[in-house]
Amino acid sequence: MVYAGFWRRFVALFIDALILMVPSLIFGGAIRDILFGFGFGFLISFLYFPFFESSKLQGTPGKALLGLVIHNEETGAPLTFRAAAIRFFCKYLSIMTCYIGYLIQPFTKRRQTLHDIISEAVVIQSTSVDLNYFKVWKEQFQKVLAAL
Repeated sequence: MVYAGFWRRFVALFIDALILMVPSLIFGGAIRDILFGFGFGFLISFLYFPFFESSKLQGTPGKALLGLVIHNEETGAPLTFRAAAIRFFCKYLSIMTCYIGYLIQPFTKRRQTLHDIISEAVVIQSTSVDLNYFKVWKEQFQKVLAAL
C-alpha cells in the first residue's frame, strides 16, 4: 500500500476546486450577493466531498483522476457518508491552524492530514479501476436520497 504524497493530493484538491468553481461562479454571479455566494459555496462543497468520498470511487473526481482513494485506516473499507462528512468539517480545523493540519501530512507515518487523523481515514494511491463514473455517481445519488 502506497500512501498518497503531498503534491499529488494538492493537485487533486486543485482540480476539485476548479470543478466547484463553475457552479459557484454561475450562481454567485447571478445573485451578486457575497453572503449568498459563501453559503452556496459551502453547501455545494459539503454535498460534493462527502458524496464522492463515500461512493464506490472512494474519492472526488480530482482524486480519481490522480488514482487516489480514501479508506478507513483500520478496516480498509470505504468511508461511510458520516465519516466523510466528519472529514469535511475537520478540514476547516486543518485550515484554522494556519494550514498546519495540511502541512503535517509529509511527516506522519501514514501521510495523514489532521482531518484524516480525526476521521480515521487514509488516502492511498490505487491501481486504476475500470469504473463507469456516471453509473457510480447515479448509484451514490440514489443511495444518499434513500438514506434521507
